Amino acid sequence: MSRESLGILIGLLLTDGCVSDERFLIFHNKSEVMHKEFRKHVNKLFGDVHFTERFEVNGTKRTQLTSKKIVSRLLSLSKMTTFRKKQFDDGEFPETKLPFFIKNLSRSSMSKFLQTIFSADGSISVSARWHKRNNSWEIRRRVELTCKNPYLRKDFYNLIENFGFSPRVSNENITLERKSDILRFTNSVRFIPNVTIGGDSKYWRGFEKNQILDLAVKSFDFGKQNLIEFNKKEDVMKFLKSHISTL
Repeated sequence: MSRESLGILIGLLLTDGCVSDERFLIFHNKSEVMHKEFRKHVNKLFGDVHFTERFEVNGTKRTQLTSKKIVSRLLSLSKMTTFRKKQFDDGEFPETKLPFFIKNLSRSSMSKFLQTIFSADGSISVSARWHKRNNSWEIRRRVELTCKNPYLRKDFYNLIENFGFSPRVSNENITLERKSDILRFTNSVRFIPNVTIGGDSKYWRGFEKNQILDLAVKSFDFGKQNLIEFNKKEDVMKFLKSHISTL
């Protein structure tokens, strides 16, 4: 039994998936790459199994496995009583926490686990804002993981911090903004290759997350003199976008 594959599958289920009715493993995501990851690690752990797939009205794909035996085995292996993350009707959240073994994964396996959850429920942004005091444009870079469940978010935060990052929490988001964190994330974690940015991004929709991550690193080379000629934010963003193809 691969602890790494088990950890990755748990990461997928605790971000864009769920375990339902003691017999369903379900994964929702718009990226076929992420569905391939889900199927791959289920098959690694439980053998060649049958999946059903369908598309929801909003374009999100749903991959489902139906097996009481596999769900029971997963709960036993992970020593988890629930995979539920969603808030209850009374406003409380289930006390969903990561299995203890995940916290003791090797560094290379932990890197894969972090890559999985950031690829599923994470984002990368590179943007610009006008800094009045310095009278210049400022480039902002942000890697972010969104988690609504406060118990699970605390566990994610601790894993990220223990990996060597200096995250901050704002509402539902765990954010990496320091230069050292962006560089560490690029060198040690990254996103799963070919996972793209979704439709809620104004400037980077459709780009690979790793492309924009590499742009974030490249942008550390840009100084005030590189941006002084621009009058509008759209011009700065166009300048940034022009450097993606050179990476």
